[in-house]
Amino acid sequence: MTAAFYLLLAIGLLGAFDVAYFHIWRGRLQERPECQREVFWHTARHLIYALQFLWVPHLRFQGLALGLLAVLYAADVFVAWADVWEERDSRAPQGGLPRGEYFMHVVLSVLVGLYLMSTFHAVWPDRLLPTGFRVDPPAVPVALRALMTVMGVAALASFARDSHRWLAFRRVPTGALPKQPPPRRIVVEALIPAPVECVWERTQNPDLHTAWDVRFTSIRYLPEQDARGFHLMDYRTHLGFGIEVKGWGRYLANTPLVRSTFEFGSDDFRSLILRGRGLWLYERRPEGTFFKTVFDYQTRHGVVGELLDAALFRPVMRLGTEWGFETLRLWCAGDESALARGRSRWRFALFFLARVLGRTPGPGSARSWLGSGNESRERGAAAPCGELVEVSS
Repeated sequence: MTAAFYLLLAIGLLGAFDVAYFHIWRGRLQERPECQREVFWHTARHLIYALQFLWVPHLRFQGLALGLLAVLYAADVFVAWADVWEERDSRAPQGGLPRGEYFMHVVLSVLVGLYLMSTFHAVWPDRLLPTGFRVDPPAVPVALRALMTVMGVAALASFARDSHRWLAFRRVPTGALPKQPPPRRIVVEALIPAPVECVWERTQNPDLHTAWDVRFTSIRYLPEQDARGFHLMDYRTHLGFGIEVKGWGRYLANTPLVRSTFEFGSDDFRSLILRGRGLWLYERRPEGTFFKTVFDYQTRHGVVGELLDAALFRPVMRLGTEWGFETLRLWCAGDESALARGRSRWRFALFFLARVLGRTPGPGSARSWLGSGNESRERGAAAPCGELVEVSS
């Protein structure tokens, strides 16, 4: 079973990438009503492969027990066929199956064929043995056997989770389901105990902006102006070890004390951000200023860039913006020491870790999330701003 083991390991790793990138991140199939039948077959496949990941590294079936394997592999073939049959209608609203995913499916199909042939060749002599099964691991490193076992447990957990989500999705009335999944824009807001004029100055002045925003080391206006008279801006961030990432920005519109819309990007290959758009909203309140930002961006470096963005960069950008908003809120409330704390990357790293582990913002603190930008977590805040930050793909 050694050859079958390695083929199954390759299938499992490529399949995990296919699910994480094409199904969940790019296609967001679980959030689309028209994709729910395809999601059902994907959920069934989690169980089928979980059983294979758990038996191949440990057990050998023999005699009539091989019939159980025959049923399992027949179910695998049937589910694969049903998935392919469903994909055409399921993906039609998205323009069909992405070329990269189609290629991935071709590679997986070849590997699955080789895996089934290798497994048949390995277990066929065992049909003559007494019915039962025995512990007989293939001749592979223990670490790889442990890895496949973990993959099996993870697949079982995915089956349980996705089954629950699928059933919950099916119970929602059709009219209540969104036609499209919500965007994943970065949204951050804070109620700052200071007049709008103060918040405006400390966010629009480049020197004051970098005082509270941990994401940037320097911001400066360039002499060049666009056709509307807005100056271009130079953004820089020191990452340490002499590495500096450069970016650019420009206003698209500016209504003093109300809102700013802007465009940003980078020509630096070290920057994951290629180009983006966003806005800042200022709303005068009896308690001070309701301050909100919504922004989104395209990434460079293709699939690798999108995966890095989903796994790490976008969470860092979201929580880095929230950290800056909270620093600004405390500064405007009269806490001068907030600036020194806000510029500490060690403190931000601890904050980031705490939030990733589930710690929620305290009462009155800045908060952030991924969404459309039209919703708000602060009572009474109305900010229909999503149409201003569309980023062309």
